[in-house]
Amino acid sequence: MKKTFLLSIPALLFATQSNMELKIQKLENEMQVLKEEMKYHQDDLDERMPIIEMAEKKSILDKINFSPELLLRFDKLDYKNGMIEGENTKISVPLHPMFTEQRRDEYAKRFDIASSIRFRLNMDMSLDDIKFHGRMLYMNSSQSNQRVCILSRDIKVGDAGSAFDVDQAYVDYSPNKGSDYSFTFSFGLLPTSGGTPMQYAQERPRTSMFPALAFNMNAYGIIGTQRFNEDAFLRIILAKAYTLRANFYPYQCNRENIDNANIMGAYGDARFHFLGNSLLSFGVNALNDFKAHPYLGPDIDASDAHNLGTMVTFGVGIDVEKVANSDTTLFLHSALSNPHANGQIDDYKIINPTDPNDPGFTTADYSTGTMLTSNGHSVYLGAKYDFNEAFNVGAEYNYGSKYWFGATQGAEDMFNKLATRGSAYEAYGVWKFHKYLNSKLSYLRIHETYTGSGWHFGEPAKKNATQSIVSLSLEARF
Repeated sequence: MKKTFLLSIPALLFATQSNMELKIQKLENEMQVLKEEMKYHQDDLDERMPIIEMAEKKSILDKINFSPELLLRFDKLDYKNGMIEGENTKISVPLHPMFTEQRRDEYAKRFDIASSIRFRLNMDMSLDDIKFHGRMLYMNSSQSNQRVCILSRDIKVGDAGSAFDVDQAYVDYSPNKGSDYSFTFSFGLLPTSGGTPMQYAQERPRTSMFPALAFNMNAYGIIGTQRFNEDAFLRIILAKAYTLRANFYPYQCNRENIDNANIMGAYGDARFHFLGNSLLSFGVNALNDFKAHPYLGPDIDASDAHNLGTMVTFGVGIDVEKVANSDTTLFLHSALSNPHANGQIDDYKIINPTDPNDPGFTTADYSTGTMLTSNGHSVYLGAKYDFNEAFNVGAEYNYGSKYWFGATQGAEDMFNKLATRGSAYEAYGVWKFHKYLNSKLSYLRIHETYTGSGWHFGEPAKKNATQSIVSLSLEARF
């Protein structure tokens, strides 16, 4: 038996080896099949990936809401300028070079009717705890050789044309969205213009997180918002100020082009019941390393602008809707500007000293000097009454003191009335003749008591000038 077993070992080894080779061959065949299948699936995936990505992008695009706005506006301006203290800049009378007349004061002018059209495309998207907001802006104006920004007897020629830009594009991220004390981090081109209470006269929701009298600028950077309950919020802003091109503000005369400013601010607001549905807003804002130049015409740029220091603005206001259960809205806002000069000087007295026939912007002292040397203050109040859903009327008043400076470089109102050193009165009526269409007729009267409205430098001089503006607008908002 033992001998038989020993003799069968070679046969068993041969059979085992043959079986092993068959298994190896089978395994190799299976691996080859797997390789071919993997290649097939990879080729299929490569082919389908663009389709999958397109589907994902289309899904995101499907979640973006687009809402267009179109505004057509006509303005008729009359300007009367009395005497300015210390002003005696002379220019030659056209066709009579032997005679001269005042350049900056003691004249009156009736401007031609000016027209403008504005298109805005709003974009909104929400994906879980992230939201995106954007706004594209197009503007075109008929203003050219009568550009209202340059209120002077010899108005300089400015380009009448169009401008297109993105003035808002920011993301909101709330990591603890469901919490009663949620925190929201926002970054991008921030919603920092068109704040309360300007929405009442514009017939639109509040578009800025900050009150307009204290902070109404274009800015990019970050905002942190802490929610304390459904009706109370605190916001911290760290941002950079910038100014849209002049064609976006065809009528503004009291504004500056910002060349540099770092924004640091803290603002809060709270809703509560006081006579009606009330909103209390307050805060402080600092423009550090503030450098800007006034818009004095197309030939003026930042070459004479310097960093003059820091401008701090404090603001508080209350808006009350449905006063005593009526259809009346009331608001009252106040602000204080607190300058901190560093001794640097801006000088715009003589624009072209090499030309003896051109005395420049002015020979007076109010357009040269350090940052403002004293605090300024302003008040802004108004009322609005809704007769019905289709028709309402309103009236507003604001006052700025001798040294008042408002951070209003991003102001959406045509004449930037909140920057006025003096008084501004406005009355308007709005007719909503369709769900998506409205018409507005308004009268605005601005009386300038001091020079330098909207400027952050120089020593203001007494001034006696009045702007009277009648405007008619048609707006479509979807």
